[in-house]
Amino acid sequence: MKKTLALVVSVTFLSSLLTSPAIAAVKAGATCTKAGSTSIVSSKKFTCVKSGKKLVWDKGVLIPVEKPFAPAASPTSFEDLSSHLDGIIYSAWLKANQQIQGASSPLGNVKILVGPNTTEIDKQSGDSLSLLAKLFANSPQVKNLTVIKYSKADIEWAQQQYESLGPNNKRAGAAASYCLDSSGCRGGIAGINANGDGVILLGQGGDYGYPDVNGGAIGMDGFVLSHEYTHTVQASNATCRNGKGCYGNLPQWLMEGGAEWSGSVSRFSGKYSDYLTFRTRNLSNKYSDATKFPPDWITTFLNPYPVFLPDQDNWAYWTKFPSGNVYTIGLMATEILVSIKGPGAVMKLYEGVGGGQTFVDVFKQEFGIAWSEACPLIANAISSELARGIKK
Repeated sequence: MKKTLALVVSVTFLSSLLTSPAIAAVKAGATCTKAGSTSIVSSKKFTCVKSGKKLVWDKGVLIPVEKPFAPAASPTSFEDLSSHLDGIIYSAWLKANQQIQGASSPLGNVKILVGPNTTEIDKQSGDSLSLLAKLFANSPQVKNLTVIKYSKADIEWAQQQYESLGPNNKRAGAAASYCLDSSGCRGGIAGINANGDGVILLGQGGDYGYPDVNGGAIGMDGFVLSHEYTHTVQASNATCRNGKGCYGNLPQWLMEGGAEWSGSVSRFSGKYSDYLTFRTRNLSNKYSDATKFPPDWITTFLNPYPVFLPDQDNWAYWTKFPSGNVYTIGLMATEILVSIKGPGAVMKLYEGVGGGQTFVDVFKQEFGIAWSEACPLIANAISSELARGIKK
């Protein structure tokens, strides 16, 4: 009796399998059952669509596969820069990222003044300042910082606020000078006063000439603010000449390029691809013709044998070059220094000069090579990147 029942059950089960409808393979033109449903087969995404009175799978679209990021080897010395070009940018960004992630913010008291007729672009400026402060957490920074944000409607107000704080590098007409563009005010100036407090004048509402990675004008505002705050850190470390600062006893490209790199790498420290996108947009349109920037030209620009004299206009040397290069070539040169020894080493140059050393002496002390020897190696690496196109 049990055997007979088992046979009946087996036959019934087999019969049900034989009579079940077959599931059609998912491929272009094959029948499907529900319009709009999707299926992924062999890296293709198929969608069920209506064709006449039938539902069929469409031709499918390839699903892009993002290749995992594999960083190139980092340079370990100036001598191997040329053989490690692909590792320079990422190495510098990574060292900055690790520094920021591992540091507590030493940012002091921050006061942000906004003009009575001005719309503040970025109300999260404290975040940008904190990231930059972490980048140089091991270096002296200002205990108090005032940021003056203004638009064309508040130029006179901004200048009054700026002059009342008495920065040592105070400039007549500074506020108006950042509002010459028809689109609004952009850029800024930073310094420290006799009390060692930081002062930043920051234009609002202008067109910066190239798009931001994300956040539009907000991102640009955060980047420019971080750039300017870097100048207060530089000035705080190169405190000499009766407190007026001797950052002019270091190359101008190091000051502006260092701030350009620091401002962007801290603003985009959370995601390398964002930093790389921003860097590309910042640099690529300026160096479309790389033949104008051979290694010898860049070596001369960086100046392998600088002489910086007290109370002199040491930056007059760079007036014979297009002004933008102190920012952009300076950024790439700073990036190389950081890739070899980290962001703190760059600020140590300011600290050494502030303590009475010459730039060339403190450079050799910090990097273990004479500046005159390192300079052409840095120039060759920069020229090589320009020759093959700014990395995207």
